[in-house]
Amino acid sequence: MERRLLRYHSPITTAHGTIADRWMVLLTLVDENGNIGLGEAAPLAGFTPDTVEIAESALRRWAADQAGGGDPPASVTARAAVDSALLDLAARIAATSVHWLLAPGSPDRLAVSALATGASVEAIAASAAAAVASGHGTVKIKVGTHGMNGDLDRVSAVRSRIGPDVRLRLDANGAWGVPEALRHLDRLAEFDIEFLEEPVAGIENLALVRISSPVPIAVDESAPTVEDISRAVETGAADLVVLKPSAIGGPSEAARAAAIVRDAGMNVVVTSLLESSVGIRAAAHLASAIGAVDPAPGLATASLLAVDVATPFLPVNGELLLG
Repeated sequence: MERRLLRYHSPITTAHGTIADRWMVLLTLVDENGNIGLGEAAPLAGFTPDTVEIAESALRRWAADQAGGGDPPASVTARAAVDSALLDLAARIAATSVHWLLAPGSPDRLAVSALATGASVEAIAASAAAAVASGHGTVKIKVGTHGMNGDLDRVSAVRSRIGPDVRLRLDANGAWGVPEALRHLDRLAEFDIEFLEEPVAGIENLALVRISSPVPIAVDESAPTVEDISRAVETGAADLVVLKPSAIGGPSEAARAAAIVRDAGMNVVVTSLLESSVGIRAAAHLASAIGAVDPAPGLATASLLAVDVATPFLPVNGELLLG
């Protein structure tokens, strides 16, 4: 394993802060026949409870314990790295793909949502328009960082550039309080929003917002574990659940969460953690295996990276092709 630096073409600003670069840990497993499985631990402040130091230490302890059949790492992102690497290795040994290993016959391609970014209203609108021109039918933008008028300017500009037929989703990363969120949602609803992720922070607050929201609400970082997701479902905190395999402990844990959500009659959206193409690929194979194809997975994020740790996993005509 080794610690590696990810760097973005331009800083990405969310309500949790601005990301220009970040460290991750690349895990490589090799069997006696030379088959290789890859996984990554990619902690991100505001989305995971651990740091890269914690994840790396956990992975080194796990590796040292394997002769004695050690337990999974305590770090959530380290668990994600191990789970993804083991699945990748198993698929290579079986000479198949991860999604076919998990669900034979699952789709080999996924239409994915693009994240539009930029330092200005015009730059974000241009990014969204470019995504649509390249084949994406769904676009997402971040809100909650420039005041309500600034958010409205961005959403209005993007909707104007992409037209009425492209799906538009928003992510506030818990930036607003409950009264503020309800005021904003009333104004944002006119732009035909597919759903809004995390308008407020906390399951109880999300439940308060959802009951009066004219826009579907998605829970993300307020429900970081399977137990939290169960509670969000039980309390009516959201209309759908965002699953980030890299943040919940890996594809296997994400699949367990998806089953709980679907048993309640709700839908899931698999998204990236803005990690490297190793993690994005693992998430895409999971999305295919569990049939999480609509709403479109939020996995068109490798293009945001100026420095990746693997061959960039980029969409072709708005789709990820799963080899």
